[in-house]
Formats: sequence, structure tokens, C-alpha cells
Amino acid sequence: MSGAFGRAVRWDWIAINPADRAERPERDPARPEPPAVGEAARLIEEAARRDPDWGAFVWVTTTTGARRGELCALHWQDLDLDGRVVDLRRAISRAENGWIEKDTKTHQHRRIVLDDETVALLREHRLRCEQRAASLDVELAPRAYVFSLEPGGGRFLVPDSVTQRYDRMAARLGIETTLHKLRHYSATELINAGVDLRTVAGRLGHGGGGATTLRVYAAWLSEADQRAAATLAGRMPARIPAGLAASEAGEPGQKPLDDPPAPYIYIANDLRGGM
Repeated sequence: MSGAFGRAVRWDWIAINPADRAERPERDPARPEPPAVGEAARLIEEAARRDPDWGAFVWVTTTTGARRGELCALHWQDLDLDGRVVDLRRAISRAENGWIEKDTKTHQHRRIVLDDETVALLREHRLRCEQRAASLDVELAPRAYVFSLEPGGGRFLVPDSVTQRYDRMAARLGIETTLHKLRHYSATELINAGVDLRTVAGRLGHGGGGATTLRVYAAWLSEADQRAAATLAGRMPARIPAGLAASEAGEPGQKPLDDPPAPYIYIANDLRGGM
């Protein structure tokens, strides 16, 4: 409605936008609940134990922080394993006629650097896909999907199916979490490791220069906050113990004799000398 009224103002149909005077309801603070480090490790190990392809999907979700639709839409040609970079430019989204491939949620293309372990895992996944396709006399084309149930990689994974599979796995392990919370895990671990907010926001695909990232994940930075406090304390001058300071100061309220005069004393003396 605000947009409609805004157009009416621009077209001189009305003088002001009534929506500008509306009081917006308060937004509940974001409460991300990333899995603990041990829980994330158990989830990854369980996924890889049951199905290496599924394990690769969960691993890459964790290390990149990408959305489920973005990984479902990932093609082999979007990966530069030699350059250790993945190009996220599409996502699988629900439409009126089913699931389709379209732009990412924020309509932005972003490139994410991959770590060595993720590159090695994706190379193993690629070899596994090639061997599976060759055994069935199927070609694995560059446009093939990285994660697919078809030997040739011709069809993408359905995001809802991926989420349901993850939920069942987490329930078996007795861990209360969701697939989306792996993004929370990626963000909090990066920030706790000292990675700057702008870089974390870029990897997650958040806009606003990190404002969204800070709003959502600020409550989960206790470890980073502790490091910040320790860093600031390390830059403070050495503190004189209370007992020692009292003994050197003499009577309560009396300054030590060897303290330098206050600045106003110098000013007063200069004024006297000029009179």
C-alpha cells in the first residue's frame, strides 16, 4: 500500500502518502539458533556415512553458508575448483507451475572462495558423478547440476525434499535444528573467528553492507565479544593495585607529593608573570 500511495503522490493524485504516518508494529528480535560445533560435526558425519552425495551437500552448505535453493541450482560450470571459487547466480524457487530456476533471493551474483577441504570434497564428488554416469553410458554435461538424483545430473534437487531429508536425519540424532540454521552456524563461526562483518555478509548474500547480518547474528557473538574485551584490556595502562595506591597516596583525599602540578597552576603562574 505504501508503494501504491507513493505512486499516487508522484502522479499528483494525492498530496501526501498516508502510509508514511502509519505506526509500524515492532519486529520481534531475530533469534538464530545455530547448532553447536559438536552437533554440526555429528550431522555432517551422519550424512556422509549414509550417502556420500548427501554428505557433500551438507558439507558445502555448512562451509559456504549458501541458501538451499542456491545449492540446488548449482551447475558444474559454476565451480572453478582450480581457482577455489564458486559462482552463485541462480536459485531454485517455487512458482505457480512448480519449482523453477531463477535469480537468487537478492537478485545478486556473488563469488565465494572455497577452502582446500571443500575443494577436495567437490573433486571427489565430481569423480563419483562421472563414474556413475559412465557406468550407465550417460554424459555428465557442464550444465549438469552438481547435486542431482539423476546419473547425468539433468534435474535439480527439490529444496523442500532436501529440507525434509535433513529434518529426518536431525531427528534420528536427537538434534533440534533445521537446514537453514547451517547458515546461522556459518555466519557465527566466521564472525567468532574474527572475519569482518562485510565479508560475512557478502558470503551469505545479505544486503545493506552487513546491517542484516549484524541485526540477525548480533546476539550470538559472545565469544567474539569476550575477545574484544580482552583486546581492549590489553591496550589499557597498567593498573596500580588498590592497596598500593592507597599507601602511596598518604591521607585520604591528599594527592601524592610527586604528582605533577595541575595544568591550571601553570596558567595561573603565567598570568601572574604577565601582570
